[in-house]
Amino acid sequence: MKTVKRVTRIMLLFIFGICFYSCIGPVPVDVVMIDNELFFLLEEEHEISSLRVIASIDKKKMGTGEYMWMWGLGHDLTTKVEKRKYPKLQQIKYGQIFEEFPVVEGPVQLQRNVEYSVWIDMGSKFARETFIITNDNKAIMPKPGFERQKNRTYSVSVDKNGNKTLILEPVLPQR
Repeated sequence: MKTVKRVTRIMLLFIFGICFYSCIGPVPVDVVMIDNELFFLLEEEHEISSLRVIASIDKKKMGTGEYMWMWGLGHDLTTKVEKRKYPKLQQIKYGQIFEEFPVVEGPVQLQRNVEYSVWIDMGSKFARETFIITNDNKAIMPKPGFERQKNRTYSVSVDKNGNKTLILEPVLPQR
């Protein structure tokens, strides 16, 4: 009888974990470099509550911790949640300033051939991706989190003020 109760408890915890993960699940974020500008692109607009970009640092070279904070946007934790403003965004340019985020750290200039991670918190969802800026000034995602992110291409539209909008091109089926 104890074994049945224990197995039932484990199964319920497992089912709860799956439900929790699906509710607070990951969404894809693409990392794209256009004309020396780095962009983070979500598939649709989301309310963003915080964003951070960190670099993975080799401890032997730096003599410090494993990660280095490169850029971060967020809210003062002493501000009541009801008073915080969350911008609805689909495209975020590295180093871009948003008045909705009173707490800003960085941005620090990104280097080539360093592994970076972007983390975007959307309240009930999150986006996380690892990327590297190559010597030929391209951003690559070595292991995209979602299969549908592979082979994506974007076209660029520029408005009269010089602001770039990246548009996802349809992926053609391979024959």
